[in-house]
Amino acid sequence: MPGGSPGTTDSTTFSGDPNADENNDGLTALLEYALGSTGGDGATSPESFPKPGTQFFDDGSGQFDEYLTLTYRRNLAADDLDFEVQVGSDLSAWDPLGTTPVSATANGDGTETVVWRSLTPVKNLVREFIRLRVQQKP
Repeated sequence: MPGGSPGTTDSTTFSGDPNADENNDGLTALLEYALGSTGGDGATSPESFPKPGTQFFDDGSGQFDEYLTLTYRRNLAADDLDFEVQVGSDLSAWDPLGTTPVSATANGDGTETVVWRSLTPVKNLVREFIRLRVQQKP
């Protein structure tokens, strides 16, 4: 809504079984809520799946290097959740300090599309994985 909600809040709170997947699209109810998909619609929500990839970014000296990226939708009203993009080399140890935000673009539907990237250029990696961790705030 233009101008926001002065004097009120537009945040929401997740309720229900966070591990349920009632529409069998591969996203739990908590992720449906976090990523702004249409939960319970009986169909898959491919627009809401986080998407790994690579992009080229200026390293600050005018040189462009390729970096591992993660793009995902975020429910702007989900103030009760923590979103953390992490990288790891072995799928068992994850580091949130190895990533940096790139952009956040409003979608006009209460969500934004967020892009994060690794801090290490692909050319300097042997192997790296990237993931999104979403959890309810205490």
